[in-house]
Amino acid sequence: MKKIFTTLLAFGGIALLMLASCKKDETKVVANVGKVGALTSTTTSPALSKPNANNDAVTFSWAATPVTGYNAPVTYTLQLDVKGDNFKNTREVSTDKLTQTLKVGVLNDMLTALKLSYNDPSQVEVRIKSSAAPNLAATYSNVITLTVLPYQGTGYIYVPGAYQGWDPATADSLVSPNNDGVYDGYIGFPAGKLEFKITPKKVWDVAYGDAGSGKISTTGGNISVPAAGYYALHAVIDQSDKTKGTFTATPVFWSVIGDATPGGWNTDTDMLYDATTKTWSVTVALIAGKDMKFRFNHNWDVNLGGTPAALTAGGGNYTITTGGTYKIVLNTVVNTFTITKL
Repeated sequence: MKKIFTTLLAFGGIALLMLASCKKDETKVVANVGKVGALTSTTTSPALSKPNANNDAVTFSWAATPVTGYNAPVTYTLQLDVKGDNFKNTREVSTDKLTQTLKVGVLNDMLTALKLSYNDPSQVEVRIKSSAAPNLAATYSNVITLTVLPYQGTGYIYVPGAYQGWDPATADSLVSPNNDGVYDGYIGFPAGKLEFKITPKKVWDVAYGDAGSGKISTTGGNISVPAAGYYALHAVIDQSDKTKGTFTATPVFWSVIGDATPGGWNTDTDMLYDATTKTWSVTVALIAGKDMKFRFNHNWDVNLGGTPAALTAGGGNYTITTGGTYKIVLNTVVNTFTITKL
């Protein structure tokens, strides 16, 4: 019996060895990934401006990366970097499609992150990176060069002139909230110091001057306001030809108004501007028990009310307790005023 059992074990071992020797090796399927197709773009000079932030700036398209073997999913990554940087500091957008549109605002954010100039055009390079799987080498498309000029969220130009010593570095500025070439601001000019120019930067490299008939150009002479006072300055720089533009200077005022003043609530009593102290003043007869407040440019859109130590926009009326002639000095830099009985 023992012999039979031993023989069966031996036969079973031989059978297992035969089965093992007959088993075929597993067939392995390997993905073969080709190179990503040619990259094209709808423009190589996208126009960028804040008002158009939600518009399309540029669309990129490319041919699919060929994959054979197993069906490996392909991810495409649009890479953008400063020309000549060899894509060391890329800004990237990934997609599984064969096209990618960048909005003006999105592209501008990418360019801003690369710290490109807001004043002079720069060149950036764009390519597509194709990745089929983590263990497979990426392939890259051809490179397209774009010429770009990103915009700041807010634009500024500067107004050096006699009123501040002709120094662009310390000059007052005009502001363009949309950075679209339209600039506004307020500047006070003292007597005898009425001339100025406009510079895009805080240096004299480029300066706009008076070209006549409300126009300015980079070849014009000094601009001037007609008399001492406080002015609303409005400049429009031609976006198709940045050597020229238009300009206006409109006198504006702070005034006192109210039933305590000579004009009541219907007529302003204008204050005079002192460009040295940057304050407004007026000497006026006021009525006891009546109210007054301040308003800008004869309009209720901007007005100040409250106490001498703390004026606020749209604040309450100030009541005159004793009638008489007063000198009132308004400081709109810190929103305070003094009122002195003469």
